[in-house]
Amino acid sequence: MPKILGLNLLGVLAGSVAFYLVGWLWYGVIFMDAWMAAMGVTEADMEAGGNHAIWMAGGFVITVLQVIGIGLVLKWKGVSSLSDAVKTVLILWFFIALPFAHYGYLYGMAHSQTLLVVDASHLLVGWVVSAVALSLIK
Repeated sequence: MPKILGLNLLGVLAGSVAFYLVGWLWYGVIFMDAWMAAMGVTEADMEAGGNHAIWMAGGFVITVLQVIGIGLVLKWKGVSSLSDAVKTVLILWFFIALPFAHYGYLYGMAHSQTLLVVDASHLLVGWVVSAVALSLIK
């Protein structure tokens, strides 16, 4: 199987697709109304937002970069089991993603706890499913 930075390309793609699907569920289905309200966005704003395909493609690139980063950390740490991969990514999320998500809360005009929870939980679940995919497809 082809490799990217020493990572199984199929594992990276599977983790990226799984993470991207989590994002679709989070922002497009489960928390759509809460997220839109917290952002102050209406349906009309969404429709007037331009070429959504470009934004979605950009979002997928960001997702792939995160999955590669997670994969590299797991590789460098020598993680070999699924449980160790999940533990590692939970620690990474707590010390990197969660503090990063707080920037929007602290510096955003609304200081929306809803937005913080939606964004941080999306990263939590996305990072865990990525770690699982990377662990299962080596």
